[in-house]
Amino acid sequence: MKLTDIEFNDGAFKACVLASGKDDGDEITELRCRRQGIEDIGGIEHLTQLRLLDLTRNDLSFADLSNNTLLEEIFLGNNELHSLNVNGCAALTHLEVFINELTALDVTQNPRLTDLYASKNDLDSIDLSGNPELVDLRLSDNDLSQLDLSGNLRLERVDIDGNPLTAETEGMIRELDDVMARL
Repeated sequence: MKLTDIEFNDGAFKACVLASGKDDGDEITELRCRRQGIEDIGGIEHLTQLRLLDLTRNDLSFADLSNNTLLEEIFLGNNELHSLNVNGCAALTHLEVFINELTALDVTQNPRLTDLYASKNDLDSIDLSGNPELVDLRLSDNDLSQLDLSGNLRLERVDIDGNPLTAETEGMIRELDDVMARL
């Protein structure tokens, strides 16, 4: 679809997309729009070939990327996100959503995810059972009391400081750390 035919909901987002110099939405594989004051990414669903999206330090409160199925890297840190949909992004390997207002984050349909940076949100739970490839996990300063990492045996870095974890959960994580140290 021609970029000029796409109805974008936000002028700043439209300007950034048009600045790519491409004519058609299918030609855009990377989009970097840091610090643009973007509040809405409606229209992004027409950029079906996106593999990298960087919208760090904007004013987004929600983002639905479920139609951008080829995304491999998403950078949405330091926004105002309350809602994020990355279902359908099966190729996703890197997700940064630190410093937002997320109370929930569903990454169960992202089996290739290796890096997840979701520190400084309001997460009280997260299901990582569908992410066996995780290597780097950063969930510090959330509201997590429990965290099951038993299926994440490739982890090399885990940052979960600043969470009200139960003693049982902390013990399980220490055991996992010991196992990982011996590998």
